[in-house]
Amino acid sequence: MKKLLLTMLLAFASVFTFAQTNGVSYKGKISGSLFDEKKQALPFANVLLLKAKDSTLAKGAVSDLDGKFSFEQIAVGNDAQYIVSISMVGYKKYFSPKIILNDENLEVKLSTIQLNLDTQNLKEVTVTAKKPFIEQAADKLIVNVEGSIVATGSTVLEVLQKSPGVTVDNNDNISVKGKQGVLVIMDGKPTYMSQSDLTNQLKNMNSDQIEKIEIISNPSSRYDAAGKAVINIVTKKNKNYGTNGSISAGFSASFPPYLSKGLNEDFSKVETVKPGIMPKYNTSLNLNNRQGKFNTFANLTFSDNQRFNNNVFVRDLGGKIFEQYAYRYNASQNFSYKVGTDFYATKKTTLGVLVNGSVGSWQNKPNSPNINTTYIKRAGKNVPDSSLVTTASTLRTWKNITLNANFKHTFDSTGKELTADVDYSTYQNLGIERGMVSRFYKYIDLKEVESNTPLNITSNTPNKYNIFALKADYVHPLPKSKAKFEFGVKSSWVKSDNDIRFFQNGEVDKGRTNYFIYDENINAAYANFSKELSKKFNVQAGLRMEHTHSIGKSVTLDEKRERNYAKLFPSIFLNQTINKDNQISYSYSRRIERPDYESLNPFVYFLDPYTYQLGNGYLKPQYTNSFELTHSFKQAFVTSVGYSVTNDFMIEVIKNAINDPEVLAKIKKYNNIQGIDPEKITFATRENIAKFENINFNFSVPIPITKWWTAQNNISVFYNRYSGQLLEQNLNVGQWAYNGYTSHSLKLPKDLTAEISMWYNSPNVYGMMRGNAQYAVNAGLQKSFWNKKANLRLNINDIFLTNKFTGKTDFAGVKMTLNNRWDSRAARLTFTYKFGNQNVKAARRRSTATEAEQSRVKAGN
Repeated sequence: MKKLLLTMLLAFASVFTFAQTNGVSYKGKISGSLFDEKKQALPFANVLLLKAKDSTLAKGAVSDLDGKFSFEQIAVGNDAQYIVSISMVGYKKYFSPKIILNDENLEVKLSTIQLNLDTQNLKEVTVTAKKPFIEQAADKLIVNVEGSIVATGSTVLEVLQKSPGVTVDNNDNISVKGKQGVLVIMDGKPTYMSQSDLTNQLKNMNSDQIEKIEIISNPSSRYDAAGKAVINIVTKKNKNYGTNGSISAGFSASFPPYLSKGLNEDFSKVETVKPGIMPKYNTSLNLNNRQGKFNTFANLTFSDNQRFNNNVFVRDLGGKIFEQYAYRYNASQNFSYKVGTDFYATKKTTLGVLVNGSVGSWQNKPNSPNINTTYIKRAGKNVPDSSLVTTASTLRTWKNITLNANFKHTFDSTGKELTADVDYSTYQNLGIERGMVSRFYKYIDLKEVESNTPLNITSNTPNKYNIFALKADYVHPLPKSKAKFEFGVKSSWVKSDNDIRFFQNGEVDKGRTNYFIYDENINAAYANFSKELSKKFNVQAGLRMEHTHSIGKSVTLDEKRERNYAKLFPSIFLNQTINKDNQISYSYSRRIERPDYESLNPFVYFLDPYTYQLGNGYLKPQYTNSFELTHSFKQAFVTSVGYSVTNDFMIEVIKNAINDPEVLAKIKKYNNIQGIDPEKITFATRENIAKFENINFNFSVPIPITKWWTAQNNISVFYNRYSGQLLEQNLNVGQWAYNGYTSHSLKLPKDLTAEISMWYNSPNVYGMMRGNAQYAVNAGLQKSFWNKKANLRLNINDIFLTNKFTGKTDFAGVKMTLNNRWDSRAARLTFTYKFGNQNVKAARRRSTATEAEQSRVKAGN
């Protein structure tokens, strides 16, 4: 392993040496300074170096904070004649006299340049173009959350659910184009949280914090190798000197349907209950200040939400029918923050620090515990023989913080730069079961009689994660060769500490009490090379190596599992320009997905006396090879075809305890509760199967219907196939499915704008489970006022209350149907006000070093 890492580092060093020596014949330099009509420095102007012969572009640059610009390593000689072109919104375009560079005149410093106001076009400066909610680029799909009416006031998870090609299932698992195992990053940085922890954060993160979401179905080697696809959530940043910001406040209310509560007294029908309106509040403050060489920024958000969740399970276990109704009514509060500063030490070097995190809690709404009622019947009978009623009062809290120090140095105007990040993250999640009480009943002549002593379970489940990571990336362009090298290294160390304690009627529950420690170290190095082969072809090829060493130890069981492996992850992208309207790109990449930390904990988790969740210490990583072909017409109409195959696919499995002797023995030993037949217990876990295959076709069609009405349409058609040994049977199941999205933006009189959108997910197969169709219609209206510094937005999500999940499983003796509802229909009213100088330059976006590991921390709600 050390030899492999040393070999790659030596390769990087040789590349760097070659890059430094290649192009030494480019010795020329042109520089200058820009000022405005008030003789003040003019930063951030667009400066182009054009060849005088044919006005083709030689190099580009942007003036720095002092209005200065320079072009270095420019070709010299008799034919080396150039013109400098300068442009900036609100100013007349400037062209310099012809500049000649030769061996006697290697450096030219232009006299001070003053740009003049373009008075004829000043009015045009105030005209802004609204970005469409959906944009399709050649390598990714972009969801422009900022400015979207229908996304205002939503949670980030809800926005993802509306995004084309993205599916969020009933367990909040995120998939892209039918491919599960998605790496979610923020501002280009991994989140290091588990699936459940991540979805918990996305549920409590308001869309007002987000500028856009990038969906990358086939990532390059620069990204961590984890995940079949990458979703990059880009947070908002403010835009010369001064202070600006914005403040927003919103209120929403969800309007639940009638929910299934349980059976009536004579068991002839299902009783329902309709909760009242559930309020939700959110507020955010965004500040940016730029003075001298410092840029300081802060983003603060707070949300207070009430939600419900309603599940109906029906399980057939060997002639016994278990009909279960689960109802949860909860409240959550979350405060998140991001505070940082950038120090522009020189025009080429920037140093920065960043602190972000969140503090929050989730609990049952006061006087309304979770209620889970299970009726046990004989097949074909309406009247149950017995029932089980479990009430629970749960509190979960979290406190997460990430400290980041970052560095960026730009060597010259060619784009040569070095960036580095050091991160330290801590996650403290605490779950407290204040009283899970199960009562057992029998029915005699339709009368309910309590049959056993109530079972009272309490628990304390703290989960602590410490993550340290560092990374460095270097970009080296080769102007003469029209090529570019990128390479970098990254190391991360993760320690997970889970001291789970359960008590049963006051006594220690040895079956579930467990102390589990997990340590993991990942070292990675990558190299990317891109080159323009001709006017019609350019290529990018990359190779990433990751070495993983992990140790999972159950202190309680005195068991330890250690893994040590190194893998290579190649990627290649070829872009072809057929003509000015048609471009084609071909891509291949190999990816990995590692189990989240909690899934590796081999102990049993209690949901109710008949329902368990079980970790799997033998769970292996899965590996995916992906191929994709994308065609772009007029950079607007995009079509793609993709194929991926995943080996050792981690699948969600529903098991009957009787079919797993090892688990059944453990349940009998530690959890033999009076009145509960262990052989009738069902539990959920994750296991590896041989293969998962995905074929997908994707279309993006923007349609400008009129000047005031535009539409964006996206559709993904895919085929998912699961194959391999599961529950001692051969699983071979596949199905074609599709999801579609259409969004319509309307410009109305008097600064009114409107949006209406709809998404649809067809029936699909999720391993053992087949899910039915889901869809929703959303609409919004926005009014701008106070010289467009303020706006008021009203939107309604899931107008017709159609967004729910229903599905069934019938495999290897497991027969189950599921119906899941949540507070999907909500009306939101949001007020936003922008203040200060709205042209303050944006704070830099950085990729911190710890976000991939955060995506595997687990503790959701």
